Amino acid sequence: MLWQPNLAAAPRSRHSLEAFVVQVVDRVGALLAAFSQEEPVLGLAECAERAGLSKSSAHRLLTGLAEIGLVERDRAGNWQIGELPLRLAAIRLSHRTMRREAVAALVELGRRFDAATAFSVPNGDEMVYVERTDSSLPFAPSARLGSTAPIWEGAAGRAVLARLDPGRRRDLCAGPGWSALPEDVRARITGDVEESVTRGYSVDRGQFFDGIAGVASALGPPGAPAAALSLIVSVERMSPDLEREMGRAVSELAREINGRTVLPGTDA
Repeated sequence: MLWQPNLAAAPRSRHSLEAFVVQVVDRVGALLAAFSQEEPVLGLAECAERAGLSKSSAHRLLTGLAEIGLVERDRAGNWQIGELPLRLAAIRLSHRTMRREAVAALVELGRRFDAATAFSVPNGDEMVYVERTDSSLPFAPSARLGSTAPIWEGAAGRAVLARLDPGRRRDLCAGPGWSALPEDVRARITGDVEESVTRGYSVDRGQFFDGIAGVASALGPPGAPAAALSLIVSVERMSPDLEREMGRAVSELAREINGRTVLPGTDA
């Protein structure tokens, strides 16, 4: 059952009830606005302080919002944005010129290389997959739309990292998942990101996704990448020549779109 405010405790007159509902909505908005890409996970006290609420009020509202997927609570008792806003973001992106233009052109590249394609967006230290087309040569299950992966795990996230300054990259690659990786794996990922800065695309050779390899390039200005375009093939097909050809093609497409589209974080 969907969560609802405790209207039994609300004022009885119509005018007072409307004011009560507006107050609840304002408080929910303040709680959600407390989260940011820089601080995607917050404790209860931080949520309450930033929203201007008591801890008891913040906890009551957060618990209700968790029931409908607007926020999530981790094992440590901290809070973060839930899956519902990510799905809503995917819907909103479906109306943006950038996504329509990018996906249409990306599909053409996919046909050219017999590759699967993906359009994904960064959300904190994760990538959210909002569009996917399959290859004419099936080789792996499609990623579930709305699913997420650590930003360092695939070519798409590494392409986004390559558009950020080194300090921001370190912040996004500082979680327990990153720390648990063997040192040589972290070094390879870091090296690929650094190479991506100059060559214009990143590469995943199947390190984390079983049987899948790919290349990706980011959309958006330096310091504010908004999305990533990916071409995906089987590990067996990913020869050095194909890797280079697909990488150049997807980076050229990204440059074209960046040059003629107003992206989030840029001035119109």
